[in-house]
Amino acid sequence: MSNEVLVAVDDRGTATLTLNRPEALNAFNVDQIAAFNDAMTQVTADPAVRVIVITGSGPVFCSGADLNYLKWAGGLSYEDNKADASKYAAMGEAVYAASQPVIARVQGGAYGGGVAVAAACDIVIAESSAKFAITEARYGFTPSLMVPYLLGRMGQRECRRWCLTGEAMSAAEAFRIGLADIVVEDGLDDKVAAVVDSLLMNSPGGLAESKAVIGETGYPPIDAAMIDRTLEAFVAGRGSDQASEGADAFIAKRPPNWATEADA
Repeated sequence: MSNEVLVAVDDRGTATLTLNRPEALNAFNVDQIAAFNDAMTQVTADPAVRVIVITGSGPVFCSGADLNYLKWAGGLSYEDNKADASKYAAMGEAVYAASQPVIARVQGGAYGGGVAVAAACDIVIAESSAKFAITEARYGFTPSLMVPYLLGRMGQRECRRWCLTGEAMSAAEAFRIGLADIVVEDGLDDKVAAVVDSLLMNSPGGLAESKAVIGETGYPPIDAAMIDRTLEAFVAGRGSDQASEGADAFIAKRPPNWATEADA
């Protein structure tokens, strides 16, 4: 198993997956995406695993996708871009489809793709100082891959507002709109442990069936057609001139060419 994602399973069946690129604020790249998907395959297939906790090493849960990675992928052929994007999308799909309950432990902040992973989880527990932001549009990309999970959490109204503005929100605001389920002033690990304790009081089969029926009867349904539509939008956005400009601007620490300053 790659050290890009650390996997630990305790004797009670709690698997902890730790995003482990703290020097990059746990921004996803090719290696970490592959490691995350491998880790999810491992723990979801293990009958001894009853609860999954996803967290990040260092001060931030996840800052989204590495812009250098997105720029590289955007320069691929359409077929290769889509093949790579399918692996990126598979992270959220694996989290959402897991038969075990999945908890996101969010410290510091979740941005871009980090929001996607958190939103796909069953329970999001965040420290009160954490920030959330759906930043893709700021850099010429589209947040389409996370939209199915966002709609289930916050509805179309809030999804439009936060996806279109790219603004950062507080943990309190994330709680208000449904993106975060529990916010704590301190004792993040204690609260995660308490929720794990509660989940372990329930039967694995009962939890799996509950998750299945909730997913099957939820609106909108996250089916193959929706996944393909979001993937096509993501691939088109990532391969666009605007995405290339957005990545260049971020790397150069300058505004992209479409950004305008507010009137004084």
